[in-house]
Amino acid sequence: MYCRECGSQVNGKAEICTSCGVRPLNGKNYCQSCGYSTKSEQEMCTSCGVRLNSSVSSGQDHPSGLLNLAVCCFPLLGLILYFIWREDKPKSAKSVCKWAIVGFVLGIVLYIAGMLIGALSESMYYY
Repeated sequence: MYCRECGSQVNGKAEICTSCGVRPLNGKNYCQSCGYSTKSEQEMCTSCGVRLNSSVSSGQDHPSGLLNLAVCCFPLLGLILYFIWREDKPKSAKSVCKWAIVGFVLGIVLYIAGMLIGALSESMYYY
């Protein structure tokens, strides 16, 4: 990966570029994939064809409380959204994954509680 600010090659998981001190995907001067010089308005690299990451898209990564509630009720939706968002929106992906797990575990607990209550109420009729 290349820093979008200075064009230096950086580790793919680097938070800060060691050459210029800026977050690698926050700049607009170079392609993050090939290091080719880009314009600030570009959305795609003309050298390698990759979509350019920018601070605008990463700044929109805010988990939604309403979406987390929906995912808690429908855990499969959370799993699907996690795999869709894990590269582009890591915070939102982690949030929906967490709430999908909570919803799944809550569903199992409620199912077991329902079975126990049903078994207890069934046994009370015979006495």
